[in-house]
Amino acid sequence: MRKINDMFGIKVVSVSLLLAFSLLLSIYAGTVFAQGTPPSEICNGKDDNGDGVVDEGINCDHYLSYLLDKSINPITIVLRDQFINPTDFTLVLIERLLNPVRKLHEGLAFNPKRPDLHYLAYRLQSPAAFLPRSVLIENQFEKNIIKVTKPRYLLTPTGKKKIGIPIEGILSAVPPTVANKLIASIVPSIPQNANHYLCYDVEPYTIAEGVLVRDQFQDRQFEVIRGLYLCNPTEKTHNGKVSEIVDRDNHLMCYEVIPHNTLNRKVITHDQFGVKLQNAVRTEEICVPTVKTHLQTACIRPDDNGTAVVFDENTKFQNTGGQLTIVQPVLGTIGQTADAMLQSGPDTVIQRTGTPELGETYTFDTEMLSMTLQGSGRVLNLPTNFETHVGPRTTGNPVQSFDADMVRLQGQLPPGDPDFDLLRITAGTGFGLPSPGHTTLTQLPDGNWNVDSFFDITYRIDFVGAPGGLYAGMSGSTTGTIRVADTCPLP
Repeated sequence: MRKINDMFGIKVVSVSLLLAFSLLLSIYAGTVFAQGTPPSEICNGKDDNGDGVVDEGINCDHYLSYLLDKSINPITIVLRDQFINPTDFTLVLIERLLNPVRKLHEGLAFNPKRPDLHYLAYRLQSPAAFLPRSVLIENQFEKNIIKVTKPRYLLTPTGKKKIGIPIEGILSAVPPTVANKLIASIVPSIPQNANHYLCYDVEPYTIAEGVLVRDQFQDRQFEVIRGLYLCNPTEKTHNGKVSEIVDRDNHLMCYEVIPHNTLNRKVITHDQFGVKLQNAVRTEEICVPTVKTHLQTACIRPDDNGTAVVFDENTKFQNTGGQLTIVQPVLGTIGQTADAMLQSGPDTVIQRTGTPELGETYTFDTEMLSMTLQGSGRVLNLPTNFETHVGPRTTGNPVQSFDADMVRLQGQLPPGDPDFDLLRITAGTGFGLPSPGHTTLTQLPDGNWNVDSFFDITYRIDFVGAPGGLYAGMSGSTTGTIRVADTCPLP
C-alpha cells in the first residue's frame, strides 16, 4: 500500500507525475506552445493561422433560432458524441427552428455557405446520468470557460420552405402516389452531408454583444445577452440507420437574443423524421460556429479552502519537444536519446508541508522514472526522489500565480543492466543546477481549479557503459536545460 505522510494535518494524495524532457520552447502568457504551431482557424473574418486565407476549411454558418411548439409521437434514438458513449434518448417535442442567417458583427459580414441547411431542435429525455464538465470555447463573441450541465436538444439537418397551406392534412387525405408527387413538387429536400448536433445546457452567464442579422423572416438588430447551449457534432442511430458525424471540429454555441419579437410564420419542414407544417412563433437565440477545447481532468483539482493542492495523483508533466540526451553523439554516431515518465509506485512516500499563504514543500520518495530509449523502444526504470517548493499565494483569489522551484531530483538505474553499469540523472537547484518554475491556478465555473505548471530544469546525466553491451568502453556526462510542463495547461 502506498505510504502517505502529512506532517501538518493536510490531506495528501499520491501523485503521479509524467516527465518527458525536451528542448526549451517559447512560452506565451503562462501557456506552452510548440514553436511553429499556428493557432486554430475560427470563424471571425481573420487569417488566424497566418496562411493568407481567411476562415478557410471551417463552417462559418450562423443560425437564428425560432420558438416552435410541435407535439410529436415519441421517437427513440441512440446518440454518441465527444462527451458520451452510445446513449438511449427519446425525442418528445420540437421546440426550435434554426435558420441560416447573414450576420454583421463589428464591421464583418458573414454570408451562409449553405443557405439550404436548416435545423430542427428536438427536446430530449434520457434516464442516463450526465457528468457536468468544463470546456473552453472560442468564437466571434468570446473566449471563455463554460460549464456544460446536461443534454437538451438534438439538431437534425432540415429542408425548409415558407408555405401557407395545411400540408400535413393534405398528405394524409390523398393516396400515396398523389402524396409522393405533391411532396416532390413542394416539399424541400433533406440537406445531405451535414452534421447532427447534440446540444447541452450550460450554466447560464451574461454577455453583451450587438449583431445585425438577416434571414427569410427578418432583417434587424439584436442584442446578445446570455450563453445557453453548446452543441457537439453527434452520431445518431435510428431504426438501425446510422448518421455519421461529417465534421468533428465544428461546434455551435447558442446565445439568447433580445428582443424576442413575435413572427408567427408558417413553414414546411422536411428532415429524417418526416414532413411537418410548423409555426415559427418568435425569435429566441443566435447560434454561432465555435471552437471547443476539453479541459482535461488531469489538470483540474478540487477546491481546497479557496485554493488547490498543486500536485495530486492526476498531475502530469511532459516534454514540450525533443528528448533527453543520454549519450552525446560523436563523429559517426547518433548518440542516444530517451523519453521519460515519472510516476508514483507502490512504495512511493509523499510529504506536503507548509501552508498556501506561506509557501509549501512537496517531496516524493521512491518514485519511478521510466526512460524509453529512442530507436529500440527499450524502457529503463530508475527509482527517483525529488523535492519541489511552491511560493505563497492568496487563497480565495480566482487566479493565483506564484513561482516554484525544483530543489532536487535524482534517480539511478539499479545494478545489473546489460548496457549500463551506471545511469544517473540529477537535477535541481540544491545540486547547483538551477530549476525555477511557475504555477498558475485558475478557478473554473464549477469551483474547481485548472493547474498550469512548468519548470525550466537544468539536468545532468552520467553514464558508464557495461562490458559487452551497446556502450562498452564508453562513459560521459551531459548537462542541459529543458522545460517540462503539465500536459493540459489552460489555453
